[in-house]
Amino acid sequence: MKLSSKCIAALFFASCGEVGAVSLSGGATDDSVCDLSPMTNYRLTRSVFVAAGSSNVSTIYARLALRFVTKECKNNQILILHSEDGQSDDDRSFRTVTTELCGAANVQREATPTPDYPYSFQLKCKLTKVQEASARLVAAEREKSLDDLITESAPIHRQVESDVAPPKKECGKLTFGQLFLGMGGRCAN
Repeated sequence: MKLSSKCIAALFFASCGEVGAVSLSGGATDDSVCDLSPMTNYRLTRSVFVAAGSSNVSTIYARLALRFVTKECKNNQILILHSEDGQSDDDRSFRTVTTELCGAANVQREATPTPDYPYSFQLKCKLTKVQEASARLVAAEREKSLDDLITESAPIHRQVESDVAPPKKECGKLTFGQLFLGMGGRCAN
């Protein structure tokens, strides 16, 4: 009798553990969703710096989302992606992510406008290809790592030379100040 009550207690505590709820923002959710909202790309780039003006931004965002989803989520969960300002980079990266992870007919786009963000939208789809996406992500990382992609896509910043010589003074020429105002007239090195 003692053994069966211990087994029941163990089963009860095991079933009360983590059920696989996924929320990128840390909000409350359940096991049925893989919630990367709100502000998906902003939250994904909080731990990875992507310089403003970088090229291939939608590819970088998509790779970050795929990295997160393939690690944290599982098939049959509803994936939720959100763009606060409706940028085309968000749209392109979300299309890549949903193509990799969900059936095309399964993707739903919903406008979520607010007075401050009239172009806000979210995409939802049922995850059906997590393992396949994970394998493709590994292959893409082998070809070019995300860090290399970010570095190569960063804008080129030219350093301004700090030791630029001031323009040379022209010695021997008479100037207005020298002729009429009696100012200086000799050059010094």
